[in-house]
Amino acid sequence: MFERYSERARRVLFFARYEAAQLGSAYIEPEHVLLGILRENSRVVLRFARDGETTETIGRRLQRSLAPRERISARVEVPFSPSCKQVLAHGAAEADSLENHTIRPEHLVLGIIALPDGAAVQALKDAGIHANAMREHLRGTADDPPEYGAAGVHARLTAHAVSAGVARQWKGVVKPGLATQYLTHLRQETLPALVRLDGFLTATIARRDVHDGTEFQVTTYWRSLDAIKAFAGDDVTRAVVPAAAQALMVRYDERAVHYDVVQ
Repeated sequence: MFERYSERARRVLFFARYEAAQLGSAYIEPEHVLLGILRENSRVVLRFARDGETTETIGRRLQRSLAPRERISARVEVPFSPSCKQVLAHGAAEADSLENHTIRPEHLVLGIIALPDGAAVQALKDAGIHANAMREHLRGTADDPPEYGAAGVHARLTAHAVSAGVARQWKGVVKPGLATQYLTHLRQETLPALVRLDGFLTATIARRDVHDGTEFQVTTYWRSLDAIKAFAGDDVTRAVVPAAAQALMVRYDERAVHYDVVQ
């Protein structure tokens, strides 16, 4: 279903699921998708907004409609709501009509605007977002702007010489023959999403062959435990393993281990 989605659009859906889980929602709603878009790159929206609009002003409008409940575990599947499925369908239709090969966050914004009602579409209207201006921007533009490519993520990950903070270690064994697929998942979905999170510094990936597959040790570095809590929830040792990664695994640690970085 998501083969046409750009890396940016996939990160939006990653963040949408994250926002839904943080707010304790049983479904991913259009409001969570809009929050995911703002988190991934607010310029997608703000370049089309009236003067004075910010991520905070739009976010506040959305938050008024979202009643937070108990957080949902990362291991629990959070499905798209019917209205969110409409957003995805409208976004794909917009990409087709504009002859854009990939589906990007901008198409998801257009998908939200196409809804008949709801807090997300109202927040965009209140910010002065107009569909035609966004469509004009999308006509003939490159499908994958270079500033969002893999090179940018690599530069962000290698920019930090970590001398303080918290190292979070986790291990999992990938099924035989699927190591390359898992690495692709890490590089195209997990790591680009992590670099957008406040308090995330960098990551390292190590691998070795074991009797039942390929073992990966993923170490992420954070400024503090509070930064990890914003990512993993109040139980900071709980492993965050997306369903797509779980499907590739023989087994994995359900708990991460944290170390204070001293040098």
